[in-house]
Amino acid sequence: MKLGIIGAMPQEIDRIVEELETESIEQIAGRSYHIGRFEGADCMLVFSHWGKVAAAITATTLIERFGVDCIIFTGVAGAVSKTLNVGDIVIADWLIQHDFDVSAAGILMKYEIPFLGISYFSVDSLLVELAKQAAEDFLSNSPSFARRGQGVVHVGTIASGDQFIAHPDKLEELRAAIPDLLCVEMEGAAVAQVCHEYGIPYIVIRTISDRADRSAPMDFLTFIRNVARHYSHGIVKRLIPRLITLAEDGGNSFGHS
Repeated sequence: MKLGIIGAMPQEIDRIVEELETESIEQIAGRSYHIGRFEGADCMLVFSHWGKVAAAITATTLIERFGVDCIIFTGVAGAVSKTLNVGDIVIADWLIQHDFDVSAAGILMKYEIPFLGISYFSVDSLLVELAKQAAEDFLSNSPSFARRGQGVVHVGTIASGDQFIAHPDKLEELRAAIPDLLCVEMEGAAVAQVCHEYGIPYIVIRTISDRADRSAPMDFLTFIRNVARHYSHGIVKRLIPRLITLAEDGGNSFGHS
C-alpha cells in the first residue's frame, strides 16, 4: 500500500518526516516529496503550498508520479459551526468548493462542478470512521491537550476556497449558504475533486485553529507549531495501521499494488 500524505503547512508534516524511514527526496514543481516508510506503510509526504490549485497539483503528482493508493490531507481550518472550539478535530465526510459558482451561465447550480454533475464530494464512510477512531485515540492519550479543554472529534462538511476567511460577515454568508458546514479551509475540496476523478480514496482531517473571525486565542503560526503539528502527527500515526489492516482484510479498493 502506498499512501500520499499532504500537509497544508510544512510544520504539519515535519514530525512525521522526522520519523520517516527516508529512502529519497524528490523535487517536483517546487515541492519536496519525502519518500520512505512510516508505521509500516510506503509513504510520500509533501507540503502542498496554499490554495486549491497548489493542492490539486500536489494530489495529481502523488497519483500520477508515485502511484499512491490513498491520500491523507492534514491541516488546520477555521470554524464555521458554532458547535466547534479551537483544538477540535473535523473529519470530512463531504467537501465542497464554496467559491465555485458558474450559475450565472444559466446551466448549472451554484457550487456544481461542470461535467461532474455534483457539488459535494463524498468521502468513503469506512475511511471516515477509521480517521475518527484514530483522532479519538490520539486525544484520549494526549492529556496535555485535554487539560486545555481542547479536543472533540466531529464528522461533517468542510468547504474549501481560495480565501483566508477572517471576517464575521463572510462567516455569516457561508453559514446561510451551506447550512451543514462545519469549517472552512483552502485545499481539501480540490484534493477531493482530483481523487474523485482518478477514483482514488482520500481522507481530509482538519484541526480547528480559529473561528474564522479574527478571534483566535493565539497567533496562527504559534498554534501550528505548538498544537496542530502534534495533532497531525498523532492522528496519522494512529490512522495508518488501521488503513493497513483494512487493506489486508480486503475491505476497500486500495492497498493492493
